[in-house]
Amino acid sequence: MARLLRRVGVAGATVIGVSLITFIVLDALPGDPLAAYAPPDVTRRLDDAQREALAHELGLDRPLLVRYAEWCGGVLRGDLGRSLRSRRPVAEELARRLIPTLELNLAAFALVLIFGLPLGWWAARRPGTPLERFTSLGLLALYAAPSFWIAMVLQHLFAVRWGLLPLYGRTPPSGPSGPLVRLAHLALPASCLALHGLAFYARLARNTAREGLSSWHALEARTLGVTERRVFFRHALRPSLVALATLLGLVLPAFVSGSVLIESLFGWPGLGRLYVQAVLSRDFPVVLGLTVLTGSLTVAGSLLADMIAGLIDPRWRAGDER
Repeated sequence: MARLLRRVGVAGATVIGVSLITFIVLDALPGDPLAAYAPPDVTRRLDDAQREALAHELGLDRPLLVRYAEWCGGVLRGDLGRSLRSRRPVAEELARRLIPTLELNLAAFALVLIFGLPLGWWAARRPGTPLERFTSLGLLALYAAPSFWIAMVLQHLFAVRWGLLPLYGRTPPSGPSGPLVRLAHLALPASCLALHGLAFYARLARNTAREGLSSWHALEARTLGVTERRVFFRHALRPSLVALATLLGLVLPAFVSGSVLIESLFGWPGLGRLYVQAVLSRDFPVVLGLTVLTGSLTVAGSLLADMIAGLIDPRWRAGDER
């Protein structure tokens, strides 16, 4: 319990530090922060008195640390401020974009688990065979391929050339809609997001399982007459799952930041696309709200990964206690 409380305290300090650095960097960026609050033609027509009044209304005339302290006080009350671009509460903006991002990332993660892990375990049980080498080479090429290139290839083949799937958006702008139509719009961005993760997790599952199969414990089990299937499940599958569980800390923050490029390319109305729009328009409250959300998810993911790893293999928990 003491270790958990210590980790929570360190995690909270990390989130505060990240938010402060983000606050300072955003304040130092060049450009007119009032441009996000009003159209450019309006801000150009404002005289000095009007600009000072608008800056005072937004709190931009106060010192940096004072503004940061006020923002932290609002966060503790559950108030993340208002978006300068849409004038809506930041919490409302995040909640509105959260469901599409969860939908996209959970679909991609499901594809990774369904196809990536069995593929890695299959390759681990057939080391050195021509098919395993070809599979490993293909996974390496897939992992090295840029996400935007994969996205353009999938869009060109399945949407433009063959016309099998929609090219853009989460729902059709007009016409019939339903579960099948939503799945059709989800197929391309989820597949594109899953391919990179599939290559990574498949290679990780293969390497960890292969280490377990070549360990002394596995060799001893074979000499005692244990079947190869039981050796695999006991000495390769479990260490592989522990290694994968430790990476869950990267999955939760990926719900926000991991799909930025994919959401932009496919016009997906999620948190990643909101992040890009907020940075380009200097919408500071939205950027800060997303930063706090990403940091909190990273902390939660790290703690969750430790808990899952301890449930899968008690030796992991015992090692932490020592």
